[in-house]
Amino acid sequence: MLKEFSVIGFKNFRDRLTFSLGKPKNYDFNTDQIQNGIINKGVIYGKNGSGKSNLGEALFDIENNLMALNGNPYLLNTFSSPFTGVYKNTYTNQNPEFSYTFQFGEDEVVYTYTKSNPNYVISERLTINGKVLLDYDEKRRKKLECTIPNTENLNFDNRTNGISPLLYIYRTIRFDDKDPISKLFAFVKGMLWFRCLNRGNEFKGYKGQAELIENKIIAENKVKDFQEFLSDFAGLDYELSAIKTGRTDITTGQEEVLLIAKYGENQYPLSSLLSTGSQALELFYYWKMCFNDISFLFLDEFDAFYHYELSRKIIELLNKQKNFQSFVTTHNTSLMSNDINRPDTVFLMSNGKIKPICDCTDRELREGHNLEKIYRNKGFGD
Repeated sequence: MLKEFSVIGFKNFRDRLTFSLGKPKNYDFNTDQIQNGIINKGVIYGKNGSGKSNLGEALFDIENNLMALNGNPYLLNTFSSPFTGVYKNTYTNQNPEFSYTFQFGEDEVVYTYTKSNPNYVISERLTINGKVLLDYDEKRRKKLECTIPNTENLNFDNRTNGISPLLYIYRTIRFDDKDPISKLFAFVKGMLWFRCLNRGNEFKGYKGQAELIENKIIAENKVKDFQEFLSDFAGLDYELSAIKTGRTDITTGQEEVLLIAKYGENQYPLSSLLSTGSQALELFYYWKMCFNDISFLFLDEFDAFYHYELSRKIIELLNKQKNFQSFVTTHNTSLMSNDINRPDTVFLMSNGKIKPICDCTDRELREGHNLEKIYRNKGFGD
């Protein structure tokens, strides 16, 4: 699990931002949001431009670093590149530094690196249980220090210029699945970021390839389950079936298969009936089918098109998931409630910092407090 993350010099993070998940409070309600002493679920608030989306992008830089993708997330059905543009902080133009602390059982893994651009590592450090196993700095490249077993004869000059030395090692040396380094790569491989906005259904991580949403639902024999999901979560009373179109999607190369909604004797493509909010819900269901395989979920602006009751249901569903950490960004203050969250799992972003709301006030917050009312009355600061 991710225990702590910090970043400096990236986009709007001029000073160091630290996202600490390893210091939960002793609240005795909604305990499912804490797992092994680490915050497992959370909701992130902040004014427009505070850096919520940039935090997600910064968190997922490691996915590009260790999975060696092209750094661009995909759209479902089409491709897009929202993780582009400014990389370094616009004030300082310093090289961004990212630091991750993971807890895998009894092992603590700290992975820190600096990059000059999204695809070029200039320094890297790996520490496991307080012992430095890899220490690299391009300025002293010939003095790269590595005590990872079986790397004594590796020639790091053979690696692709700019690639992570740790990735080069992992591709070259065989690691046991129980090794902390293997667990690190498995965790990163299972990270998923997605959002649904007007410009498309963007995602990064986990699969690294696009596919058609309805094709996936049909191929997994989930049409009936999806029909019940739409009914339970949004009250959409569709009777769904599937048909083949005979066409091939130019983006994925897959044969198009459509979900059809029946109305008595009439039937229509489901995609022609769904509102913007329902399309976002369909996207959520698509990724819900992958929840057994992911390790970390960051859902940006997750309820931009949802009714507040639907937003709550989605949070309740996520809170029940035990096998992965999940964090969502939102402006919906009705979710700032001890009914479904707690003061140490609701985070505020402001002035390049992020804190749980329990650390944003001198008041002792209890289960009976109305967190939304306190927030609207500026009880947690500006």
